[in-house]
Amino acid sequence: MPTNPLRRKTVLIFSLAIALAMALGVIITQESIQEKLGQSYYVLCLSLIGCILLILAGYVWDRKLVQQLRELGTTARSKTAVASDVDTAPPIDLPLLDDSHDEVIGLARQIERMAQSLQRVEASYRAIVEDQMDLICRYRADGKLTFVNGAYTRFFGRKRQELLGQRFALHELGFPARDFQGKLPESTTFEHDLLSAAGQSVTHNWTHRAIKDTEGNIMEYQAVGHDITLRKEAEAALTKAKETAETADKAKSEFLAVVSHEIRTPINGVIGFTKLLRETPLSAEQRGFVDMIGSSGLTLEALISDILDMSKIEAGKIDIDHAPFALRRSVEEVVTFFTPKARAAGLTLEAKIDDEVPPLVNGDVNRLRQILVNLIGNAIKFTERGSVVVTLSCGRGDMVEGKNRRELRLFFAVSDTGIGIPPEKMSQLFRPFSQVDTSATRRRGGTGLGLIISKRLCELMGGAISVESDPTKGSTFRFTIRTDYERTGETNAALTASPGNTLPAIFQKPATA
Repeated sequence: MPTNPLRRKTVLIFSLAIALAMALGVIITQESIQEKLGQSYYVLCLSLIGCILLILAGYVWDRKLVQQLRELGTTARSKTAVASDVDTAPPIDLPLLDDSHDEVIGLARQIERMAQSLQRVEASYRAIVEDQMDLICRYRADGKLTFVNGAYTRFFGRKRQELLGQRFALHELGFPARDFQGKLPESTTFEHDLLSAAGQSVTHNWTHRAIKDTEGNIMEYQAVGHDITLRKEAEAALTKAKETAETADKAKSEFLAVVSHEIRTPINGVIGFTKLLRETPLSAEQRGFVDMIGSSGLTLEALISDILDMSKIEAGKIDIDHAPFALRRSVEEVVTFFTPKARAAGLTLEAKIDDEVPPLVNGDVNRLRQILVNLIGNAIKFTERGSVVVTLSCGRGDMVEGKNRRELRLFFAVSDTGIGIPPEKMSQLFRPFSQVDTSATRRRGGTGLGLIISKRLCELMGGAISVESDPTKGSTFRFTIRTDYERTGETNAALTASPGNTLPAIFQKPATA
């Protein structure tokens, strides 16, 4: 005898259906029964057929119901397994429905266990949300709150039930910003200041996003506010400190400029009267003293000029001219100026200018000469034997829009066979008041401003400066500047006169490192 309830039910149903079918068959085959029953015969037959069909239909409906219950039980099991995965409690063991259990009772047990698991998951998530220091809330499109966490209630000093149903604090202030149809965005961030229950102004960075159902429809919105008050205060303090430093730097630059101008006046008097004194009858010893005074005055004047240039550059008050000048002749004049000094030091000084370099370009000739004077002066100063070579080449660019001029980039290199620069000292170059040799017994003078001034001037003229050095072979300083030239000047010979052909006052002072 079958012990499975479902099988037993199936056997009973089919047994009853077969019995009714046999009874129907007997009634149909026995004519005597038909004669005895008369008109009731047909009613009895139809009743038996109806019973058989009803039993079979009930059996089919029952089987479909069982199948649906099993599918529902399987779904409940999978949902419970997912909930158990995110829960901290051990997963719940929900066995699949089988023929040994009643389907309805088994399904009810599974649903009960799933409800318990979901309650634990909800409690876990709620604990996580409640422990957050950020303000978390949910609200509908009309701004009415549907959920707030503990941090939100503590910040506003109100109970949860008092806040639910009220409008989100920033919703009435127009945050987050709506589109032209008045709809809230699906995702955005914004910052805003709120007054807490303690009376403190707190700045929050809010993250707003839409909460959607499985079909993609927006159910409500969530906003999370992170306290950034300390960060804002630090940024404000940093900005204030930056402004204070810039003000102090500006005051320093203005002070240096004023002092440089004030000192230059008496220095010019010393140099001038030294020249006049040289023209008077002097003994050899007196003439030596006068020469020392004149040399010291020129050195001091050079130092003041460097400080003044540096202060102007830092204050952003230095202007770069853009006027035509004879490039080849200007470079040759600088080299010619240093030739006697190089010859006295036993060095050879030469310039190599590429044939492609135009004779006439547009730029600032005085600033270019200042860079060359600094670099060539340094090369001679730090070279004891060998040579100093100045090379110049160029690269042509595009045409200047709306003008008959072509862009031109000049490439300069000043190479020497001097003492070179140690690798560990390379990082000290191009810094204000920086010297490679910082010892108290260094033999070469200089303020350490020449290279940083040259670097800043190159940058102001659209270029850059770099250095390559080997202590055993010497150094090469390379710099570029950006200029332009008239296309009609590509075939012109070198000019014999131009506004930049006269030697500027810079040649009246020694170069400084």
